[in-house]
Amino acid sequence: MERRKENDSDVKVLRASRVIVGDGSEPIKNGMVVVEGKKVKAVGARAIAPSGAVEIDLGKATLMPGMIDAHAHITGSRSYSAAEDFTTPHDLQVLRAAEDCYKLLNAGFTTVRDCGSSIALSLKRAINDGVIPGPRLHVSGRTLSQTGGHGDTHFLPREEVIRRGDLLCDGPDDCRRAAREALRDGSDFIKIMSTGGVGSEKDSPWEPQFTVEEISAITYEARVVGKRVATHAQGPQGIKNAIIAGVNSVEHGYFLDDECVKMMLEHRTYFVPTFALVEVYKRAIDKPYDMPEYRLRKQRMCIDAMPKSLMMAYKAGVKIATGPDYFGAPLRAHGDNADELIAMAKYGMAPMDVIVAATQNGAECIGIQDEVGTLAEGKAADIIAVDGDPLTDMESVKRVRFVMKGGSVFKRQQD
Repeated sequence: MERRKENDSDVKVLRASRVIVGDGSEPIKNGMVVVEGKKVKAVGARAIAPSGAVEIDLGKATLMPGMIDAHAHITGSRSYSAAEDFTTPHDLQVLRAAEDCYKLLNAGFTTVRDCGSSIALSLKRAINDGVIPGPRLHVSGRTLSQTGGHGDTHFLPREEVIRRGDLLCDGPDDCRRAAREALRDGSDFIKIMSTGGVGSEKDSPWEPQFTVEEISAITYEARVVGKRVATHAQGPQGIKNAIIAGVNSVEHGYFLDDECVKMMLEHRTYFVPTFALVEVYKRAIDKPYDMPEYRLRKQRMCIDAMPKSLMMAYKAGVKIATGPDYFGAPLRAHGDNADELIAMAKYGMAPMDVIVAATQNGAECIGIQDEVGTLAEGKAADIIAVDGDPLTDMESVKRVRFVMKGGSVFKRQQD
């Protein structure tokens, strides 16, 4: 009943011991956020609430913008086994994916960029229609890969890969066609593969994939309709090719070199290091679940390089956004996505910079900074409260006690 009363009121006042705005400024002690309808009306120190407002006092918690996961896959997967897609009914995968949307929102992620899932386009529509609860989804849909690239399922016949809906393309003209197909599907952005990767069978993270000319054809098609391109890129040459060709963000970037970092700064390319995976890869050494041998071998190859790349980019001033590349399997379960923030702080990023990466930078990386990412007048009232102070205890970002999305209270735990 209390939640209905809160949501029935057009004006709400949220109070807490501290408010983190999300832009890197100092927290507001004993702060308040005024919400009117679906938007933030005001942010500041405690004051008298507007007449008729419902007051929500969250005590010693920290209010902050809803977190943004800039690299996720909402697929309904629960396994690393390649057989899962063939042995699990599609409708069960869809139901699991809907459950993951709930888990993400419950964990304080009010915006999620899905970087490749055939289900996510429909999930976005279901969330927007109010059919299921979930975060604001920004979705790529089908990803683009060269034949034999990271997005190709190497152990299947090529014809079967295409039948299953994967966008394999070769040469600038074919890449242009594939980009247009992705946009025709309703993709919010285009996701490509410009290097090999850990999870693909026959390639290497160091191998560049797609030529500059091929990637340029894709980025052109996205740009003319006001959309962005993100690239899976782990080795340096594939990263550089993608930056030259105009991608907006580099995902993973496990093996950056000085030139990569310089180019990212010059081109204002965002870096989404999917850094929680360094901890996943370490834990998988002792408990690999059903990971195939080639995945385990390549994971071990990445462990030492990932912290070096993160800190190289961070110290140089490259803009970093958070996204752990979780997809639902053990060690990478949705609901645990704040592992990314904890890992970044553990390996040397300043806590406030981690919060900015998970809020303001995430919104800028996606291109929706006018809508979300900071607590500011006129922006969407996507607000969470965590039990504690993440600037002194980053683990608190996993103790989410309050979630508001678009002015509606989704979660509130009482003291």
